Amino acid sequence: MKKVLLCLALALLVAPSITMASDGAGLFVQKCGACHKRGGTAPSVNPADKAGVVWKKYFSRGRHPEDLAATINDAELETVILYLKAHAADSDQPAAAVIPK
Repeated sequence: MKKVLLCLALALLVAPSITMASDGAGLFVQKCGACHKRGGTAPSVNPADKAGVVWKKYFSRGRHPEDLAATINDAELETVILYLKAHAADSDQPAAAVIPK
């Protein structure tokens, strides 16, 4: 019984960091937030800054000025793009202030 409780407690401690890194919002903040916050090296940006189709085209056409391969893998980028589209200006749930200032 003690082993089960210990495993459960350990899982509860680790779960928030896994969830934060695997969902689109968490990846967006983690991978994009360092540069895209106010005062960062790139303009601040949030999902509601563009329409969903614009986000998709932006990345599929390689418009991002930096090479993202060093900071984000293809699966993570796809998750971020899905998040951006889901919370774009023309979505049902636009997100305007995700990256902390």
